[in-house]
Amino acid sequence: MEPAGIEPTNPLLDKTDKTEKASGKRKNILIFACSSLSNTGKLTMQAASILAFRRPDLYRAAAAQKGIDEIEDAVSGGFKVLALDGCSDRCATKKLKEAGLKADVYMMVTELGIEKTRSSDVKPEYIEKIIRAIKEV
Repeated sequence: MEPAGIEPTNPLLDKTDKTEKASGKRKNILIFACSSLSNTGKLTMQAASILAFRRPDLYRAAAAQKGIDEIEDAVSGGFKVLALDGCSDRCATKKLKEAGLKADVYMMVTELGIEKTRSSDVKPEYIEKIIRAIKEV
């Protein structure tokens, strides 16, 4: 029983998402992924696609190699843009810069401790590690 005058709290309900707007609504995220042929580039697009599939209400994925049309649509729709680069080549970030755009958040897979190696080195645990990092944004 709670002491008089103290409201019971639920720690799960008290958590607020970092991407909430001032209005209290969550701001959706467009993940603009590198998608190059390296393992880290492949991992960016796979992680972005899986997250968009799991939570289509919160995330959308776009491949940097396809261009920026989807980013312009997402920005006009109020989305937060995450540039997800595979390595220090920063392909997604460069593509944005070429178009005169900036991401709200930048993330690099190699900074998560995933080494850029051969293109076939794409492991499920790497994808989940990237997804966890994106969710923390």
